[in-house]
Amino acid sequence: MTASADAQLARALDKGPPTGSWFLYGDAGRLRDEAARQLVEAAVEPATRDFNFDQFRAGEVSAEQLASALAMPPMMAERRVVCVRDAERLSAAARKVVHSIAGSLPSDMVLIVTATIPKGSRAAFYRDLKSNCKSIEWKAPRSAEIPGWICERARRRWRMELSPKVAQAIAGAVGEDLSSLDAALEKLAIVPSTDLSVESIKELIPRTRRMDRWTWLDLVATREYRHAFDELDGVLTGERGVGLIAGLVEHHLLLGLVLIGGVGAVRTTLSETGRSYLSWKAGTYAKQARVWTEADIDQTIKRLHRADRLMKSGGQDRAVFIELLLALEQDRCAS
Repeated sequence: MTASADAQLARALDKGPPTGSWFLYGDAGRLRDEAARQLVEAAVEPATRDFNFDQFRAGEVSAEQLASALAMPPMMAERRVVCVRDAERLSAAARKVVHSIAGSLPSDMVLIVTATIPKGSRAAFYRDLKSNCKSIEWKAPRSAEIPGWICERARRRWRMELSPKVAQAIAGAVGEDLSSLDAALEKLAIVPSTDLSVESIKELIPRTRRMDRWTWLDLVATREYRHAFDELDGVLTGERGVGLIAGLVEHHLLLGLVLIGGVGAVRTTLSETGRSYLSWKAGTYAKQARVWTEADIDQTIKRLHRADRLMKSGGQDRAVFIELLLALEQDRCAS
């Protein structure tokens, strides 16, 4: 996930100037390219930068130019740095040049390669880069983890402390594209943190929908089914029903975990399963669990599985959700 990628990069930079070959890849081009800049700044000595740093756009560089740059030794410095951006656009000949040197780079050379790997690609070029370089992938978190990613990115990159509700409002406004989210955070970074609220987000990022998916999931988790019903159409406008059901299943499983082992069990489980992005919400899960029993959770999971089957067999999202919310309200009244 991307915050993990940011953490990997931070740990690497803490060890000193980068060395060897680096392969930075993933769809979040803004974040990936920023990481490349950080590596370059850490590796290149400012006084000799003009002599010891070459940067190429893959679509504009020939194999001969690359080979020449990679063969040149550093001048009056410990390292020379070559950065190749958008490697998916390299010619076949240029790919051979990068491939031939990536795994056997001289100790005084740093090679940084960035790429967006085409979906479904099985090209050996990318596989070899992953194995021959220090590789970091920028990959979008799951939908449920986006607000947590926003909080961490805001803190790590933009020195902002955001509340979960503000993070959810940003996600509801911008969507799930990480580059767009980071651009929004950059815009918000000039605003004093004390002035950032859900309402101010609506003014600063006017695309905010009436209710985002995370607030709606919280309504269901607190058993406010009538309110959730009233907001259903607005949420379904920007979400796939199957995705919302998956979010509800995961959310209720975490509520059940709180009932069994407490909030500590939730944090431990999220950490052990590599989903620490959700730990920011552990306290919220604990509060929501107060209106549940283990039997209630079991019954709700069964209802959600039925809704999932109906949708996957062709049922209309809205109709399935109406049936689900009505059934859950009946369960609540009977419990």
